[in-house]
Amino acid sequence: MITIRVVLTCSRKPDNIREEEKEKYAEFDSRETINDLAKAIGDNGHSVLIFDADENLFENLKKRKSRIDLVFNVAEGMRGEYRESLVQIYCEILGIPYHGPSPLTAAITLNKALTKDILISYGIPTPKYQLFNSAEEEIDSSLRFPLLVKPLLEGSSKGIFNKSLINNANDLKKIVKKTIKDYNEPVIVEEFLNGREFTVAVIGYENPIVLPIVEITFDYLPKGMHHMDSYEVKWIYDNPNSKIDPVICPARIGKQLEKKIKETALKTFKVLDCKDWTRIDMRLDKKGVPNVLEVNALPGFMKDPRENSRLPKAAYAAGWSYEKLIREVLNSAIKRWNLRQD
Repeated sequence: MITIRVVLTCSRKPDNIREEEKEKYAEFDSRETINDLAKAIGDNGHSVLIFDADENLFENLKKRKSRIDLVFNVAEGMRGEYRESLVQIYCEILGIPYHGPSPLTAAITLNKALTKDILISYGIPTPKYQLFNSAEEEIDSSLRFPLLVKPLLEGSSKGIFNKSLINNANDLKKIVKKTIKDYNEPVIVEEFLNGREFTVAVIGYENPIVLPIVEITFDYLPKGMHHMDSYEVKWIYDNPNSKIDPVICPARIGKQLEKKIKETALKTFKVLDCKDWTRIDMRLDKKGVPNVLEVNALPGFMKDPRENSRLPKAAYAAGWSYEKLIREVLNSAIKRWNLRQD
């Protein structure tokens, strides 16, 4: 086994977050989650040091450069359109190997419109959409209601609320205007697919592994809640204290659909040049065709099964422990960078 010196770069939630700040830090990880990840890296025989991805990160990496074999990056970045590329850019400047997506892939997959444009160019199904920089722009007449409004550059369902699903042009204009104002960024408006929803974890690089498919169910939701993975559904209704587990893995689907979902996931992984681990969200259209909704090149990784973090859930369904999941991801990066023991 190769033993390496790992620096874990991360974005940790502040202590004692106020209720009104919870959405702001939804993409960040708890200290417990980061500690679980660091322990798993250590349990696989590697040394690990944790760095927060803050204003001091570049200098911290630079000072320790000669004692870092690999940066394991789960940081969301601090601000801006390219925030998820921050750590990778620092590593490239300093010549330090890192796990996960390149700066380009991280930037593209955070941008929902760019991701969809690439998918469309490769013939990968994705819901039809329109980008809005202003609520005054005219809606494309070919788009069909209901339409879902999403901030362009957010993850973890930030900005996607139950009220974001719209059935008419007047309401659409109001929600587009409010979302642009609240998040200070463009929004995409996409056709809502009313089929079953899945998410697929892919591990590796040259010969990536597709883990068991996860289905997200919505039948348990109260009346008035739309059947989609909105912020309320992901962070309020689906919680460790809930009596109902909405996440099914492996998904109960036929072999033909399973094959199509996995093929779509692998093609998406490859055309976007994802690396080491990625989670791809999909939904079936009215013809039963899997459509890619979003690509998470920096996926969630909460260890506790009750948290329903989708990628670890898929790993557990494959018979992997959390430590084996992290080992597979690490080994992918170690192989890519051709790292060798001193």
